[in-house]
Amino acid sequence: MQILLDVDFLIQASKNIADSAVLSLCRQKRCQGWVASTSIPAIWQEAGVRNVQSILRDVAVLTPTAHDIDLALGSKKPFTQALATRLVEAAGLDAVVTLAPENFSGLTVEALTPGQLQEKLDAPPEPVEEVRLLDITASYHQILNEVEKEMAETIRSGHFILGPKVSRLEERMADYCQTKYAVGVSSGTDALLIALMALGIGPGDEVITSPYTFFATAGSIIRAGAKPVFVDINDITFNIKPEHIERCITPNTKAIIPVHLYGQCTDMDPVLQLAGKKGLAVIEDAAQAIGSEYKGRPAGSLGDMGCFSFFPAKNLGGFGDGGLVTTNSKELYKQLKIIRVHGSEPKYYHKVIGGNFRLDALQADVVSAKLNFLEDWTEKRRGNAQTYNQLFKDSALTPFVQLPPEVFSRHVYNQYVIRMGSRRDELRTFLNEKRIGCEIYYPIPLHLQDCFKSLSYKGGDFPESEKAARETLALPISHEVDRAQQEYVVQMIHRFFLGE
Repeated sequence: MQILLDVDFLIQASKNIADSAVLSLCRQKRCQGWVASTSIPAIWQEAGVRNVQSILRDVAVLTPTAHDIDLALGSKKPFTQALATRLVEAAGLDAVVTLAPENFSGLTVEALTPGQLQEKLDAPPEPVEEVRLLDITASYHQILNEVEKEMAETIRSGHFILGPKVSRLEERMADYCQTKYAVGVSSGTDALLIALMALGIGPGDEVITSPYTFFATAGSIIRAGAKPVFVDINDITFNIKPEHIERCITPNTKAIIPVHLYGQCTDMDPVLQLAGKKGLAVIEDAAQAIGSEYKGRPAGSLGDMGCFSFFPAKNLGGFGDGGLVTTNSKELYKQLKIIRVHGSEPKYYHKVIGGNFRLDALQADVVSAKLNFLEDWTEKRRGNAQTYNQLFKDSALTPFVQLPPEVFSRHVYNQYVIRMGSRRDELRTFLNEKRIGCEIYYPIPLHLQDCFKSLSYKGGDFPESEKAARETLALPISHEVDRAQQEYVVQMIHRFFLGE
């Protein structure tokens, strides 16, 4: 439950913080408390700066916009209550906690006394009726103050494109991925494209990859002027099958792009060994795999380059598009930085043709702030995966549903993907009717997409990819999903297969 703490309550609580039941509930994470920044002067005046700082250790600060203030000023209700109501509505909070609920009479907000809040939290939980596939806003309480701090610094500095904030994120990401270098770019798709360009891959060249992945993997190869050559997937991990790669290598082959799909790394040792023997580059498509590992080595550190996406739905997402390329090669690092700015080095002098692949500083701010929480979020996702596994087993569903195994530690579960037989589409419809978010990744493998007809592939060429496209379904797995929601998901799947 998310609550806004009214100024009257805060003034009283600040006089004896240790004994405040509501602040204790916030400290225990039984609810998420917010304080309007406009309330802080009144608390400070009554209780002093140390008590204000103590309160802010357990709650987050919500800052009204000028528009919020203008609306509150235009209300017929007292400004303090009107502004509190506006903040609750705008931020999607559940209630305001106040010593005088009557002051909010006639306003569209639930006003609770501290005792009423305690009663609500102690009451049996409401039955789960909805589980979203992804609830991006659910973590705002945790990250918003840090994000706002970073973004405010950037707005005041005027460094909106590249600049010191992007450089700092690059350093942190290189350290996180255990590589020497990282280059922030405009999207995960552009990360793949710029990696191909840095290798000089273009017309007449071939790049081997998987047909069972997001469009950007093969689309970037085409945009570079090269030809994608597909290799079928492993039926357990959904990643490219290394033992099928060698027979697809021709004199025109220049690189391999293994995709770490759904957050689990491809079996990289045989890929790297083959690439070394044949003189091929390896570009890891790690767009879904930030924080994943292969035999103790992080995704993005295994090949010549690793490509990441900061799309908002990713485990580490921005507030818009963004991406990053990692590498241990100083030469590739230099090339990536030049190509990122239209091939300019020095400014306005162009020896190569690049593109506008620059990362916005504001997106770097968001990603940098979220990076502080990534490991905790990853462990929660991994815990949710284990909970699902146990619930499916306890519900006798494993004869009907194949669970995603963790073949290589560590799987970060960008998606939790189950597979079943011919009833996948029926199950998806049933779950949507029960207000359970689920998604098909991906319904049509790339070799069967209309835009790739010129590659001359046909149905049956990659049977495992085609079968996965028919049988797989992703369930809610993000770190915001709780056990009760997972129990509801599995209960509904049990009802679908086995009835009541």
